[in-house]
Amino acid sequence: MPMDKARYPADWKRIAQTVKEKAGWICQGCGMQCRKPGELFDTHRRTLTVHHINHIPEDCREENLIALCAGCHLRADAEHHAETRRKHERISDAGSAD
Repeated sequence: MPMDKARYPADWKRIAQTVKEKAGWICQGCGMQCRKPGELFDTHRRTLTVHHINHIPEDCREENLIALCAGCHLRADAEHHAETRRKHERISDAGSAD
C-alpha cells in the first residue's frame, strides 16, 4: 500500500534517518548491509526503510520503529496489507448489495 503522508509527522524524515543511523544502516530483519545516503545504487546493496511494528504511522515511539530493508519491510507488512484488502473488499461487497 502506498504511504499516506498525511498520517506521518512533519519531521518523519528526521525520525526515519535517526532509526536507520541507530541500526548502523543494517536491516534489523535479515542483517543485510544497506545503502547509506549518497552511496551509489547497485544491486548488491539494499535500500533501508523504517517499519512501524504496530502498523500505525502516527505512532513514532522508538520502540515501535525498526529499520528494515525493502524486502523485509514487504514481508513484515504482508499480512497487514492482506487484511486491509479483505476489509475493503467486504465493505465494497456490502455497498454493492444495495
